[in-house]
Amino acid sequence: MSVFKTIGLTIALLLHSVPTSATELNNQSTELPITLQTLLESTGRENVINLVQLGVLNHANLSQSGAGNGANLIQMGSNNHADIIQYGQDNEVELLQAGADNRANITQIGNDNLVQINQLGSASFSIEQIADGAAITITQY
Repeated sequence: MSVFKTIGLTIALLLHSVPTSATELNNQSTELPITLQTLLESTGRENVINLVQLGVLNHANLSQSGAGNGANLIQMGSNNHADIIQYGQDNEVELLQAGADNRANITQIGNDNLVQINQLGSASFSIEQIADGAAITITQY
């Protein structure tokens, strides 16, 4: 089972255990702070952004221009930052940040490029793919 499927299942179970109705939220004595920041921008056709943020002070900025680009981002923990820019066609980013203080800056310019990054703990990574058909997979602990 891939890391994203395993984490997706874990997230689904966590979200299922969180109160979901307004009545349940009103009956709780604590406020829910807004601690997740996201900016999503997509122009073109058939671009997809899948974003899951769990924890506090996580930030994601994603920008897509072109057609058929995909970004799958999971942030779990605290103070994780991701900046993703995709220009072109059929580019894909898969980013998992688990832990605290992870940083990822990803730029893809061209077509059919792939970036897969797993940051587990506290790590930083920057990449610029300016090509067609390039691929890279990174795991940092």
